[in-house]
Amino acid sequence: MYGLLRPLLFLLAPERAHALTFRLLDLPGAAFLSGGSPPPTAAALEVMGLRFPGPVGLAAGMDKDAAHVDALGRIGFGFVEVGTLTPVAQPGNDRPRLFRLKPDHALINRMGFNNGGVEAAVQRQAEKDRHPGLAATSGRTR
Repeated sequence: MYGLLRPLLFLLAPERAHALTFRLLDLPGAAFLSGGSPPPTAAALEVMGLRFPGPVGLAAGMDKDAAHVDALGRIGFGFVEVGTLTPVAQPGNDRPRLFRLKPDHALINRMGFNNGGVEAAVQRQAEKDRHPGLAATSGRTR
């Protein structure tokens, strides 16, 4: 599905495409957009007493605000490292700050530490824990 969406996303500025992609992945049943799926049960593993539904994780930086952990789990990541969360909210670097290198199939990320602050992220996760219906099935573990 990404192959069909990619040309449309490339019509948008890189940061706008990034934000739109997260909005789409947050929609119920939208995991098909990525072509991903949760890892099979056989792929689960335990490391240092922590159980992960799959061996492939996402490093910090993609979800700087810890706002899309569940969506990222639904598309197949066995774990998601969020960040960078700062003590207080901050806007990050001036725009433009995300650049495509089309011939190299690469991005340059100069976004900085744009996020709503650690307290907002903690509140968001606590709300999901209080109301499990807000968090769809994902790779998130406790």
